[in-house]
Amino acid sequence: MGMRVTCRENAATSNGEVLSFNLWMRGGATPPPMHVNPHQEERIAVVAGAVRSRSGGSDRVLSSGETVVSSPGQPHTVGPAGDEDVEMVAELRPALTYEQFIERSFALDRAGHVDAKGRGNPLRLATTGARNAEFFLARIPLGIQRATLAAMERVAHRLGYDGPP
Repeated sequence: MGMRVTCRENAATSNGEVLSFNLWMRGGATPPPMHVNPHQEERIAVVAGAVRSRSGGSDRVLSSGETVVSSPGQPHTVGPAGDEDVEMVAELRPALTYEQFIERSFALDRAGHVDAKGRGNPLRLATTGARNAEFFLARIPLGIQRATLAAMERVAHRLGYDGPP
């Protein structure tokens, strides 16, 4: 995947107020797709490296000490601006169920179920709890994504995909 995450604070330790984690991305890594968090504010603070931020209509490069905040429902993504590794601190408010989605997604990676670009089998991904994770593609209506993910999750379970190892 080209990413590593270490939890700083989670729903259990913050009464559901925040999920905070350190995020490292390998230089040149493919950033997450433009996405929305319908009910969460996402704050990214750059610790090291140059980070390309696309949030709303803004496209800019951030350096150490700079922060970008995406409001609930605002399309956004971040990733390395070049070949240099980057470190960020991410905060999502409120925490909701995003932590479980991250844990399950990285479990698929550790089990070797993603390709070199970090993409996994869509049926395996459907078992990560994605439909409840507050991470949705920016250009497809949420209702369609939730319904599709729910259907894919049912099919995945019928085919024996019971979630990440």
